[in-house]
Amino acid sequence: MLDYRTKLEILIFGINAPIEPLRRGGGGPVGGVGLSLKGSVISAPVKQWYAKYSPYRMVRIDDKYYVFKAEEKLGEAYLPKAEYYKHEIKGISAGRYVALDGIDALVTAASRRCIHIEMGKKCIFCSIDKNVIEQQIFEKDPEDIFEAVKVAYEEDRRRHLTLTTGTVNLKDKGAIKFAKIAERIRQELDIPLHAQIEPVDRRYFEMLYSAGIDTIGIHVETFDRKIRNLVVPGKPSIDEYLKAWKDAVEIFGEWNVSSWLLVGLGESKESVLEGFKVMSENAVVPYIAPFRPSPFDFRKVDFNYVLDVHNALREIKDDYNVEMKFKAGCPRCGGCSAIYELLKS
Repeated sequence: MLDYRTKLEILIFGINAPIEPLRRGGGGPVGGVGLSLKGSVISAPVKQWYAKYSPYRMVRIDDKYYVFKAEEKLGEAYLPKAEYYKHEIKGISAGRYVALDGIDALVTAASRRCIHIEMGKKCIFCSIDKNVIEQQIFEKDPEDIFEAVKVAYEEDRRRHLTLTTGTVNLKDKGAIKFAKIAERIRQELDIPLHAQIEPVDRRYFEMLYSAGIDTIGIHVETFDRKIRNLVVPGKPSIDEYLKAWKDAVEIFGEWNVSSWLLVGLGESKESVLEGFKVMSENAVVPYIAPFRPSPFDFRKVDFNYVLDVHNALREIKDDYNVEMKFKAGCPRCGGCSAIYELLKS
């Protein structure tokens, strides 16, 4: 396993690599290549402007890929195969319906429409409305998602599926659509399922659990109240996240609920530590990750600040018994965060 500093360097500086990302758009960090290096899964930025200047590079030698830092060979990079992308659904690649991220994480944005964007309250890190090429779909039919998941899961049964969406409305926020997708998948497949959604009424969490969702992500994004209205102007308050986490933990179980906490958006170090403590105390997995600008974004995160935050987290982590045994979703993939490596350090 990589040490958390090395993984953070790759996540922030990227890799100068001769390969293209499998996942080209949708919710969450984009522009990265999934690989495994020394047992750590990494979703490494390659399409961002700064990746070509990174001290890390990927080199192909005798049909294998190796990662170097300057002239030091760190090891062989395992890259996942995605032959299911060749399968077509209504003339469109199955990979456009359900992409492969990290090493074994399937992900689909059920809808790329978001009411926050429509209301002029877009999250500053979001790129769900970008890169909408001809072979990407704004609204996906549950049957088409099922077909894509089926061929992807048959190719490799170690895979798990994450359902994401833009916030389609301010009531169920996509939960009803997620439930329909999960119910269709559960008719034939036993693939682990994860859903990511904003805080909603408890009955929608119960609906998702009954539909077959195994784990759930309710992403607060930042605990810094001074910048929250700038970072996520349309999202609920932190208090609403606390209530949603409590409801979800009661329904899905301890450590089956997670939340992203981004580092590098102008928040204070203290707010990240507070977020880690509050989530851990509520049996919510704190998925702490450095902000990754999209390929359309010319910002760059301050590595020294991110490292300082993680060093501070390392000082307190042993006071909390965070369990990282997620069945499906981001904490299982681990590609965008060094939290697993930090907790093991």
